[in-house]
Amino acid sequence: MKNRDGYPSAGSYERLRRSARDLIDHGVPPPNRGGNLSVDALQLLYERASSPESAADTLKLLHELQTYQVELDLLYEQLQANEHEISEELAHYKSLYEQAPAAFLILANDGEIIEGNPAAGALFGQLNTDLAGKNLSRLLAPGQEGAVNMLLRNPGGQDPATGSVELPDHRRLAISARADATGDSVLMILTEVTAAFARS
Repeated sequence: MKNRDGYPSAGSYERLRRSARDLIDHGVPPPNRGGNLSVDALQLLYERASSPESAADTLKLLHELQTYQVELDLLYEQLQANEHEISEELAHYKSLYEQAPAAFLILANDGEIIEGNPAAGALFGQLNTDLAGKNLSRLLAPGQEGAVNMLLRNPGGQDPATGSVELPDHRRLAISARADATGDSVLMILTEVTAAFARS
């Protein structure tokens, strides 16, 4: 658990320390990921451990260093697990985005397309990779800029903003738009309105 500054809380450090000590005392510590003591440091510890006056303090220091090493190894394992989990989650959402039957666009606030999924490319008769950099209004029938600009200026809050536009071939599209979390871009879903639906 992290505190307000984004750093692990004191409770997290305590749990980590207990886990490290338990592994040292009763279990098998995780594999060492590097960070071994230098030859000079080992030589110094050996010399201090050989002296009866400093042996107890040196052994205490060595145990503390070993605990720190195990803590670092446990943190490394957790970071690897987190990275694997994030990679899997990213692959999952990327797959959903790319395979979605609906057209998804990410637009800059001025209407320029940042990214589109394959369904968006198919909707506009282009490769989705060719959509980036084009202004959405230029892909629509003349006179649709007002509807697009209204959605871009008021891209919805809790509920997405909705509207409709027309393609050059007279097909109508229903649009649902919402600003992203940062407000730097607009997320948009476009679906073709069928003739039967348009009449009802």
